[in-house]
Amino acid sequence: MTRPTTRRRTRWALATSFTALLGLGARVAHACAGCSNPNLPSARAESSALPPGTVAAALSLTALTTRVQHPEYCPEIGPICAERDEPAQEHDQRFYIAELRPVVALGLLDELGLELQLPLRVVNSNITFRRLDGAAFEPDYENIHHRDETLYGIADPWLLARSTLVLGRLALTGRAGFGVPLGSTEEDPFARARAGLSHQHIQFGSGTFHPVLALDAELALGSARLAAYAQSVLFLYENRHGYRPGNRYLLGTSVDVAVLAALRAGASLDVLNEQAERWDGEVQQDGNVGRTDVLLGGSVSHPLGDVLLSLSLKVPVYQHFLEHEGEPGQLTYPAIVALAAQTRF
Repeated sequence: MTRPTTRRRTRWALATSFTALLGLGARVAHACAGCSNPNLPSARAESSALPPGTVAAALSLTALTTRVQHPEYCPEIGPICAERDEPAQEHDQRFYIAELRPVVALGLLDELGLELQLPLRVVNSNITFRRLDGAAFEPDYENIHHRDETLYGIADPWLLARSTLVLGRLALTGRAGFGVPLGSTEEDPFARARAGLSHQHIQFGSGTFHPVLALDAELALGSARLAAYAQSVLFLYENRHGYRPGNRYLLGTSVDVAVLAALRAGASLDVLNEQAERWDGEVQQDGNVGRTDVLLGGSVSHPLGDVLLSLSLKVPVYQHFLEHEGEPGQLTYPAIVALAAQTRF
């Protein structure tokens, strides 16, 4: 009887998480939130000791959806404003963003290993054009800012050295390495917009080698596990298009306990900070101007043979956007859902 009950609870958790993620309202922004470059926080990799010759493999899928609305007026609407008196309009935009991140780690020495993370991203954008009274319409011209599209590709992989030190019940795992600039990058979208040209704000990569540093601490206390973790991704110079992403920092803590023979439940608190991005040294109001998010999360995990399956849901309980020339156009979201599977051999 235990196994069917666990399966029903797992299905219930999945359904509840995705219902919470998709059931959201619109956020009205005066700046162009749809002109920012959406990023997902990277999933944490497992942090236990990795003996020589052991391979740890994990696969995580992280996703969110968000809807934003903002008004647009001539001349920002685009070149059509030079041809006629185009009425003001409202952009009603929906994003669906997902990242699949395979992680493979190999133990080399007693306390040293190598780790490769290869993120694959998908970004879907749907746009509805409305008059200011809410009536939808189809423009009879190409909008240079937004379009219905699905973008996918490799983001910058991470190549890391990892070391784990076990001190009784406490395990410390440090990671240090760099991101490799393999993800695609675009020309300055704000310069192209000012020139009346179609442009793309979404960057799959940074175009630069960038340091990645992380530290995890895990303490076993009977059936409970306490963890604390920190991570920084540093962008030290701009790429060939003049783009320099803002540094990204993560600080968090979590606890999980055994609630059934093969089921664990946990809670987490994360603080995410992203500094402002720059184009040719300038911060753009409609770009990523800098933000801090505090996320409260819950998780469940269940082994299936040699594979550990986990589901987590993280909800922002506080968001602060730095201002630059008025209200920033930053994306917000109702929740982040992550599914993961990991094993070792």
